[in-house]
Amino acid sequence: MNIKNIFLSGSIVFLLVACDSGDITLAPSTVDNSTGSNTTTTSDNNPCAKYTEAGQTYQGTVDSNGHCLYTSSFVSSTNPITVSVITFPALSAGKYHLFDDALYIGEDVNANVAATGKRIPQEAEGTRLNVVAGNTMVFKQAQGYVRIARGSQIYAEGTKTSPIIFTSDEDAILGTATESSRGDWGGIQINGNGKTNKCHDGTSTGSGSGSTSQYAATSNNVHNCHVTAEGKPATYGGNNQAENSGVLKYVVIKHAGFEVVDGDELNALTLNGVGSGTTIDHVQVYTSQDDGFEMFGGAVNLTHIVAVNVGDDSIDYSEGYQGSIQYAVVVHTSGSNRCIEGDNTGGSRADDITPLTMLKISNMTCITSGIDSNKGTNTTSKGDSEGPLFREGAHFEIYNSIVTSNAAAMASNECFELDDSEGPQTIDAAQAGTSKAKSNVIACTEPLKAGADTANNGFDKAQLATWLAGGAGTTLNPTNSNTNNVVITTTTSSGPAASLITDGVGKRGYLTAATITNTSGATAFDQSTQLFAANSLGGIFATPTYLGGANAGDDWLAGWTVGLSAALNP
Repeated sequence: MNIKNIFLSGSIVFLLVACDSGDITLAPSTVDNSTGSNTTTTSDNNPCAKYTEAGQTYQGTVDSNGHCLYTSSFVSSTNPITVSVITFPALSAGKYHLFDDALYIGEDVNANVAATGKRIPQEAEGTRLNVVAGNTMVFKQAQGYVRIARGSQIYAEGTKTSPIIFTSDEDAILGTATESSRGDWGGIQINGNGKTNKCHDGTSTGSGSGSTSQYAATSNNVHNCHVTAEGKPATYGGNNQAENSGVLKYVVIKHAGFEVVDGDELNALTLNGVGSGTTIDHVQVYTSQDDGFEMFGGAVNLTHIVAVNVGDDSIDYSEGYQGSIQYAVVVHTSGSNRCIEGDNTGGSRADDITPLTMLKISNMTCITSGIDSNKGTNTTSKGDSEGPLFREGAHFEIYNSIVTSNAAAMASNECFELDDSEGPQTIDAAQAGTSKAKSNVIACTEPLKAGADTANNGFDKAQLATWLAGGAGTTLNPTNSNTNNVVITTTTSSGPAASLITDGVGKRGYLTAATITNTSGATAFDQSTQLFAANSLGGIFATPTYLGGANAGDDWLAGWTVGLSAALNP
């Protein structure tokens, strides 16, 4: 029997500040110099989360400021919660759940443990984490993060008026977080039993002959796919593309992305082999050090997602990810990299390893900042602010989306790029009609970029423009079905800018304008006739009624997101 000891920390002094919904201008901090110590209240009066294991009950303590504090004896990176259910209840206004260490949920069964006969937990066989609407989950240490093991689930179901916040104590308690505060803590990592092409050959490294034995059931372990996740050791992968790892709804993840181990920064939300039974809906990532939403394999779908001021790629997918996204708003401010980065496998491995990576996305608004790392203005050293980049064997379908820049006169780096410098599969898929683009508007000073695939006589930005327009040629599939794509090349002169997005008061906000015009003021895209019927794709896709991620009639971001009003310039 594993006996754990609860201990009380000594006196703790916290700084209290008022919350700022925009998260750019923070209220001045007020120091609480009281000397009250942390105490454990009676069970009847203690509102903190608790669980019972091996006959002993563990519960958070109420600190001198009324917050619930959870020490490493309650949960940590070396002390995961493995009971069937743990719930973090609602607290009174202005009171938070504080974690001294990490919040690890469920037992991680890696290859070594599985080799002893231990069964890899499958859907709902692990621990269920419940986070009640309105809660703020605060991590005091940079190394702290949320990790959901395979077979475990997270149910963080906020509402528009009571979203759930995951953040750092620099933000929630000390009030020192700003727009440049990245990597104050780790983020959220969910590990699932979905497929990843890192296990294509039945090994954790993907270095074998190319068999698919990793998807075959074994007597105890269901499968033998064990891929090591980013961060501290944890594993993901399996054969259940429909697995349910829980629900994230009306959730905001702020100031995440700490480098938990050397050379390994976490993302704001990492979805490792997560299945399509999982719900990711109305989720924002704000000011992270590395990527915002990153999907390694699996088939999880995302709807109504927001990425603001992400340090690296706002949406990143690879390793055979086969999911869908509808309604996404991405806004770059200081030092973001790409709106989307798609890869299949990358590195020295062939780019045609199955399952092949395929993202289907409709109704995205991507607003780059124009920041160019070559000009010494990129504060995160992640590269230029750019639009979508598809490369290294990634396949894609993109519909009803806007890619533009918020810089003066829409000055930009490349806003839509195909690259095959590490293999031919990405451009081959476009030429074959496997990858598609319909009813998109790209308006930038550098709208297109393409390169490589010399085996097919090259593929440059002129051919990319032809492909987007639905044209055929010697290197393009004659059955190209692309339609209604509009490419507007803006200039840095004083001429009129294309009218794409507006907040109703003359700013280029995140809401799609009622009329889409080109630089001459003529209508460039008719939203009443030229939208692609994404609902015809099935799955999560609803019938679109406007171009891009949101408009005045459907401003689903209002009331719960942060950082948007101050992020956009006139």
